[in-house]
This record gives sequence, structure tokens and C-alpha cells, in this order.
Amino acid sequence: MKTVNAEQAAESIFALLKANPWLNKPGLMTENDYHAKDEAILFLQRMAIHGVNGFGDISEPAQRIASGFLLDFMSKLMQPEHLLNRKTWLVDDSKPMADQALQIIAAELVENHLRSQDLH
Repeated sequence: MKTVNAEQAAESIFALLKANPWLNKPGLMTENDYHAKDEAILFLQRMAIHGVNGFGDISEPAQRIASGFLLDFMSKLMQPEHLLNRKTWLVDDSKPMADQALQIIAAELVENHLRSQDLH
């Protein structure tokens, strides 16, 4: 196990996107895509926990949201002023970088889910 910083996390997200080019193909989000947010989050959870090799049967709006989330997450990791830029994550250093990215995504999804439950 090792601790990675935001720069290393961004590199691992980039490795994930390179290893899975289908994640980059859904296109730009539209204003009507928001309704598929929960479906996209479930897909990202499944991808982070079980691994997937395609979008499967999720809707096109959910595909666009999931893809957009990954790009937005990577962008925030690289912004010095963003809170994510100061975070670290524990990953399994025996795994490839793309798998380490999935560990980071899973950790963020869990943390965000717990945070949103605290608000209710």
C-alpha cells in the first residue's frame, strides 16, 4: 500500500481513461442529462468495485455524466486552489495505475455519499 497525492491521483485517472478509451466517447453532456445522475453514480460505483469493460446497458445520459465526472475529477485534482488538490489516498501499489484510479474513485464516492447523508 502507498499514499498518493493529487498529482499522482490525476495521473492514475489519466491512465484509466487511456486504458479504457470507451470512457471518453459518450460526448458532451446536455441540459437534460441531469435526471440520469443517480444511474451514473451507480455505474461508477460498480466500475470502481467490480471493474467493467464497457458502459453496458446504462443510458446515454448516464454515460455522459459518468465520463464528465471522471474528466471533472481529474481537472479538480490538478487545480492548486481546489480542496481535492490537498488530499491523499491510500492505494494498492501492486496494482496498475488504472486500478489505483478505481480505488481513488471508490473512496471519493463513499466519502461523498457519507457527506450527503450527513446533510439529511
